Amino acid sequence: MSDKKLDAPAFHRRAKRLMDAWKAESDGPDSLLVIHGKTAPDVYNKTIAIHLWLFGYEFSDTILLFTKDKIHITTQRKKAKILQPLQDAENAVPLEITVISKDPAPENQQAYEKALATLKASGPAVGTIASEEPSSKIVAEWNTVYSGSQSEFTSRDIGPLVSDTLAVKEESEIKHTKAAATAGALLMQDYFVDEMAKIFDEEEKVTNRMLAERVEGALASKAIEKRLKAKVPDVDMIEWGSLPSVQSGGKYSLALDAQSSTDALHAGTVVCSLNMRYFMYSASVSRTFMIDPTPEQEKNYAFLMELQRLLVTWLQPGEAMGDVYERAAAHVREHRPDLIDNFGADCGFVTGFELNDSVNVLAAGNKRTLAAGMAVVARVQLEGLTNAKVTDTRARTYAYQLADTVVVGAEGAATVAASCIKKPNDVSFFFNDDDEPAKAEPARAKTSSAGSAKARGGAARAPTTRTSAILPSKFRSDEREDESSARQRREHQKELLSRLQADGQRRFAGEAGTDGEEARTVRRFESYKRETAIPREARSGRIIVDERADTVVLPIYGMAVPFHISTIKSASKSDEGEYVYLRLNLVSPGQGVGKKDAAQDDNGGASFVRSLTFRSTDVARMAEIHHGITGLKRDQAKREAEKAQLADIVEQDRLVQVAGQRPQRLGDVFMRPLAEGKRFPAALEIHGNGLRYMAAGRSGGTPVDILFNNIRHLFFQPCDKELLVLIHVNLRNPIILGKKKIQDIQFYREASDAAFDETGNRRRRIRYGDEDEIEAEQEELRRRRQLNKEFEDFATRIVDASNHDVELDKPFRNIAFTGVPARANVLLQPTVECLVHLSDAPFFVLTVADVELVHLERVQFGLKNFDMVFVFRDFKRTPVHVNTVPMKQLDDIKEWLDSVNLAFTEGPVNLNWSQIMKTVNKDPAGFYEDGGWAFLALDSDAEDDGSEEEESEFSMSEDELAESESEESDDGSVAGTESDESEGDYDDESESGEDWDELEAKAKAYDDKRPRAGDPPVESAPAKRARKR
Repeated sequence: MSDKKLDAPAFHRRAKRLMDAWKAESDGPDSLLVIHGKTAPDVYNKTIAIHLWLFGYEFSDTILLFTKDKIHITTQRKKAKILQPLQDAENAVPLEITVISKDPAPENQQAYEKALATLKASGPAVGTIASEEPSSKIVAEWNTVYSGSQSEFTSRDIGPLVSDTLAVKEESEIKHTKAAATAGALLMQDYFVDEMAKIFDEEEKVTNRMLAERVEGALASKAIEKRLKAKVPDVDMIEWGSLPSVQSGGKYSLALDAQSSTDALHAGTVVCSLNMRYFMYSASVSRTFMIDPTPEQEKNYAFLMELQRLLVTWLQPGEAMGDVYERAAAHVREHRPDLIDNFGADCGFVTGFELNDSVNVLAAGNKRTLAAGMAVVARVQLEGLTNAKVTDTRARTYAYQLADTVVVGAEGAATVAASCIKKPNDVSFFFNDDDEPAKAEPARAKTSSAGSAKARGGAARAPTTRTSAILPSKFRSDEREDESSARQRREHQKELLSRLQADGQRRFAGEAGTDGEEARTVRRFESYKRETAIPREARSGRIIVDERADTVVLPIYGMAVPFHISTIKSASKSDEGEYVYLRLNLVSPGQGVGKKDAAQDDNGGASFVRSLTFRSTDVARMAEIHHGITGLKRDQAKREAEKAQLADIVEQDRLVQVAGQRPQRLGDVFMRPLAEGKRFPAALEIHGNGLRYMAAGRSGGTPVDILFNNIRHLFFQPCDKELLVLIHVNLRNPIILGKKKIQDIQFYREASDAAFDETGNRRRRIRYGDEDEIEAEQEELRRRRQLNKEFEDFATRIVDASNHDVELDKPFRNIAFTGVPARANVLLQPTVECLVHLSDAPFFVLTVADVELVHLERVQFGLKNFDMVFVFRDFKRTPVHVNTVPMKQLDDIKEWLDSVNLAFTEGPVNLNWSQIMKTVNKDPAGFYEDGGWAFLALDSDAEDDGSEEEESEFSMSEDELAESESEESDDGSVAGTESDESEGDYDDESESGEDWDELEAKAKAYDDKRPRAGDPPVESAPAKRARKR
């Protein structure tokens, strides 16, 4: 917090404004007391608004006392140091700062008594914000001192005074308001319209809340960020004022804090509201979209749009807010009296640090007047409208809302802060009538990666964006600081888990789950389109294997019946005497016992043939037929496997080559994986919309094209402590390289001495001494620095050529840790957005934004290693395991996970994640209703000592638990079994206290009872029988 610098002239200018407005009140209080306690995330009230308005930041545990001639500030030492420059400013309001300790202490008593004495000297009337009750340890100390003299004071509410003062904005504040409005308008017309049209056009099953979440995530997308940079100075300061609201399907709540419902998005009337912030200043935009509207609906919308246009012209300085609403209501009564009962209760409100100022509202009876510099959300609404001409019950009731942020000017009409689509042709969509030309022509759909929204916020109320994955340094001697950090981490993890729980309930509310597998149905095949296409040889009653049609023609009752090879499950041949039997097993529902064969047929009355057997004396002919069917089946299985492998391959656009000049290139680099058998160096080139690598080979070279819109992550890894310097590309959609499907491509150059032969392969005549070694080391360091610079500059040019659609990421080796993500123990390095291993194949790239939760397994005393399990937000994806992580790196990994806002839990044993994810996918909504991931947090940092958390009701059945225990027993249960048996023997036999002779006699008797070779088997002991089950 020490790096914060306050704007002293702005502070004194605004403080004087507040004090002048207070002194101008005829019956105003004698002093103003504003107390701010503990900072709460995503809360904006009048106390916070005063802090942000005066200081630009939020100072928790601070007491502001305004008297007629001075401002008294009581705060902690670090904050007092930041506030100190305010006392030395020119034209300053007299300011006195009193320092108190961070924790409650007896020394604070004097500071509070001093403030109390100042209150008494000012007068009995104390102005406070009546609607707010601050809370913290410091506030509790002050209340203890103040309560003894509270009877001497009378409280007066200064909420209206604060609202009126902060409502009139300076030029810089108006710029921030316009930037927030610009961001909302851009998201509305450049993302929401296209996404909604795409959903309706493709008939995608999406709920209102799911669409709202997509809009929320779009703010973090590279495409939207790129467009915002052209219109907003500092994109990182844009954040949501509240969650986007999307409503449709006959259920509408036009309140400002309305939440999106979990009902399916309905193609009727859709109301969308977006509330944005820029440097904490709010703006709001709301639009109504009509799908296949009737003429009456179009007429109502045109009237509402005209009413909003008039409303903006009525927002003049000096106009009473209640009078503005009465003029709007009178206009409705005059021109559309049938809509007066549907007209909203207000026409907007003043906005600022608080999104909705409850004092300055354009509603009936409000005598407060408008002033130049006010930012007003001009909002008109029609609720509870009915459309009797439709048969769809969800489309029968509808509502309209239009809202824009408007700035009241000193002269003339108010101006809209940011323009957004509003005309009927822009908000009307027609899908049912193919002959009618479309009245709306939305922009083409954009493809962008909408990652999870980044968490914004901080102690000073300024949103922060993480630009580095490097953790702050820690010293072993700072035990107190470590304990505080661990406590903060626990609190943060509890907050993240509660956020996951709320997000999960919102995502899956009202959705039916699956068991994670698609239902298999009996497929139907067509071997021949006409009967004449059947081979003529089949008419002679012989079995024909038609390889061209992938069909086996069988003679059945004298008729040639074709069977596609996919309908034949297997074929077997057996010899019995002089006959050869050929048995064909066919695919039919209910035949197999496994999931692979559990096919279902939609025709319940159909009959299926399960097998056919043919007999012949022609051994050679039947062998030829069996060989043909087997080969056909093998080829068909190979084609099916290739088809499944290419299922997620997306056809790329054509590479636009640079014309008229030589493309930028990085020469003599190798590519992994190899396109052909041998390794040859080639050049990597930058073209108009992507990269091209001409893989050299005997055939003359095969170009490998990578388009910018298919690059998800671009990494540069230097050769520091590595043998290679490389540029790694992680793709959104895999491509085919050779005959393999590739998700990651890497371009590298070796940095070892073997690649640089400076001696000409000649021996030195003199002995290699220390000076030569030092010179060689320096030369190697210089060469590595040169390689790093060359590759990093080329990676930067890739980012510039893509117009920053591709961002460069770099691994942080100083916080890396070892683990086993695949087969070998490798070094895993975090980046800003991922966790990667790029040095050796197979590569490992895990995107942090895709992860829902991280569970740490085998975390218990005495073990040297533990395991990590990454559970993805897409529950259909299999969780990723990173095993054998050293226990000494546990705290560093926890700190990293917490710093990137990843919730993590820990447990002492390995879990059966396949069974857990199957249970989650079966009923996601029920999973979160039963507590979600809380069942994993019982032994983790998120579970605070002494706190009573509600336990999850998630539990596995006995069969699932037995399956989990059986899998865990594969690597560590043998020793435990032997230990159990030995303990049982000890309990049974050691209590008798026999001597050695007796023990030897018992041992001989035991040996006599043991079965020998040739003896009949005897039953095992009951304990062993139970153990084998």
